[in-house]
Amino acid sequence: MIQVDFSVKELIDECQEMTNPAASAKCATDDELVQSVEGIIRELEAAVIETSQTDETKDEGGAKNDDGADNTNEHAAVNAESGDDDGEKVVSLELEEEWEKERARSKRHKRYIAAAEEREQQTIAKQNERGDRIKWNAMRDLDEAEEKQHQRDDMSVMLSKWDDVQQAQMGEHSYYRDRQRWWRHRKAERAREMELDDADRRQQEREACASEKPASATTERRDLIEALIKEIPSDPKALFEWPVKWEQVNDALIKSKIEPAVRKRLAEYLGGEGDDSSVSELSDYVVTHIREHKPPQELIDELEMVLVEEAPTFVARIWRFVVYESEAHARNVT
Repeated sequence: MIQVDFSVKELIDECQEMTNPAASAKCATDDELVQSVEGIIRELEAAVIETSQTDETKDEGGAKNDDGADNTNEHAAVNAESGDDDGEKVVSLELEEEWEKERARSKRHKRYIAAAEEREQQTIAKQNERGDRIKWNAMRDLDEAEEKQHQRDDMSVMLSKWDDVQQAQMGEHSYYRDRQRWWRHRKAERAREMELDDADRRQQEREACASEKPASATTERRDLIEALIKEIPSDPKALFEWPVKWEQVNDALIKSKIEPAVRKRLAEYLGGEGDDSSVSELSDYVVTHIREHKPPQELIDELEMVLVEEAPTFVARIWRFVVYESEAHARNVT
């Protein structure tokens, strides 16, 4: 547009120069003037056409750029929408999973509540049934007691007013109508009553024996043990002369009872002066001496180096325990 404006200005200037009397020399004839004007017009038309084409080219380029930007924006929008869709899908899946878990928890909770309520109802029903049964039994017992009391009262009143002569004359009672028949029925009833009484008595005796048997057995065993303890002499000389039943002193008895007793007694006598190794060594020596059935005096002589004056007392206590266990196993009072 600037070029067109410039050409029009030049055309106006040239026309003014042509009309100027001083420029008449340059354009001698009209033909030259016409030719000059036509040339200027052609240049002006060419300039206008060129300017128009340039503007069209720019407009097309801008349109293309706008179209490209629009396409880019559309692609970006599509990608954004697809991304949003993917995100929404992930979020919806997570929400659905959480909802399923919550629904499963709710169902389990409802089942637990229903089961607890059912158990509670069953417990209540059992308690009510038990209460009703207890109440019914109590009422039955009360009715029976009242009936028996009424029967006793009626019998007392009847017996207080009974007159044998009058009843014999009336003959209403079976005893007076047919005494033999009455006696047969009475013997049968009496026999049945005695059988029931004997059965009840035997049942009570069995229950009493069953309850007293463990206590009596325990008492008998305790009496035998006390008698055996009293029978074994306390004097060391008599104790060492007691014939030990060595056939009862087997390895099982030594390991289960004699060896623990020896270890315990040695720990008591040695106290803080002996450690576990010395106690174990002395215990093994004493147990070996007992296992080989050696006499107790030899054991005293060997232990005097360690226990000194307490050796006889220690050996007497151990030997008394050996004698007791052998006699208890022999007499089967263990």
